[in-house]
Amino acid sequence: MLTISKPLSASQVQTYHAREFVSQEQNYWSRDQQGHSEWQGRLAEQWKLTGEVDAEHFARLSEGQHPHSEEQLVRHQVSRTYEGKFGREVTSAEHRAGWDATFSAPKSVSLTALVGGDDRVREAHRESVRAALRELERYTQARIGNVHAPETTGKFIAATFEHDTARPVDGYAAPQLHTHAVVFNMTERENGLENGKQMRALQPHEMFVSQRYITAVYRSELALRLEKLGYELERGKHGQPEIRGYSKQYLEASSPRREQIKDHLREQGIDGAAAAQIAAHHTRDRKELLSLDEVLQRHRELAAQYGHQADRVVALAREHGQYHVWEPEMQAQRAVTGARDHVFERSAVQDRRAILEAALLRGMGETTYAQVRLEFERRIEAGEFREVSHVGAGR
Repeated sequence: MLTISKPLSASQVQTYHAREFVSQEQNYWSRDQQGHSEWQGRLAEQWKLTGEVDAEHFARLSEGQHPHSEEQLVRHQVSRTYEGKFGREVTSAEHRAGWDATFSAPKSVSLTALVGGDDRVREAHRESVRAALRELERYTQARIGNVHAPETTGKFIAATFEHDTARPVDGYAAPQLHTHAVVFNMTERENGLENGKQMRALQPHEMFVSQRYITAVYRSELALRLEKLGYELERGKHGQPEIRGYSKQYLEASSPRREQIKDHLREQGIDGAAAAQIAAHHTRDRKELLSLDEVLQRHRELAAQYGHQADRVVALAREHGQYHVWEPEMQAQRAVTGARDHVFERSAVQDRRAILEAALLRGMGETTYAQVRLEFERRIEAGEFREVSHVGAGR
């Protein structure tokens, strides 16, 4: 699942980098206690930023600067306090450094990778996040200003940080594989000047609109990779691919943070995704984390209490071997046809992301994202779908 934060200031991003993104306390399961990080996006390639995220380059980008030369690429606004109307003290907003786009693996996937110790599942999550970010990048837009509409550039730079534990509840951090992708507030557009390039701040609207679709891309990629590893899947309550073999009781016991948020929502009598995000903020445990040995011991005790399900699931997958995806082209055709019939029941005009999202959900584990997109583009060329607007269409 993908969730995107509100805009973060430069100071917030740099504080998160030190306390959260690269904190050893966020990665109990990592052997070297250093979380996996890497650069993503076409701007990263352009600036030759590869591999592990460097703190100095990260800090410069958060300030809107070139990662190497420190040249100011986008206007940087420093927070200041002044006397406003009616003599009230007003503090202006600080520079928007970027957004935290977080990809969370389904609970059964986290347990398999971390408690079951199958590093191949962890790599499947990473590859799926990479694929999803590449697709999210297609919808990147530049903020032009005044009365001008945003311009789709299809180019950004992001820094990813992988964590393997959830926020603590009563000092206990449950296993939860997730990746933070900090999408920096800058993109590059073609402007017809001498060098043909111009840096601009991001217009994030299309990024937020794309959340459900990019979630579907991540889940589709993950499902196919898990099946290739020999895991048998089932569809979860919210359409997510879950690895078969875990009891509902064990999954719930391994999700104290989720239960904590749900309890808060019930107490307040509220519901919905926005309310859940607010509840997540208000229920953060401020107590000290338990030590590494204590947390891992809690994980082992819980696994033993429920019959070491993760160990059995991993053993069965290794014994079974790779599942084969039969006729992915045919499955893509069926998925797109089903999606077309479903989404156009409600309206004669639909965003392409709604069609692709529905197709990916229908074809999850049976075809690839690439095949679904190829089939969709083929039908556009054949005239089955006709594009009526290029705003937010991606590239």
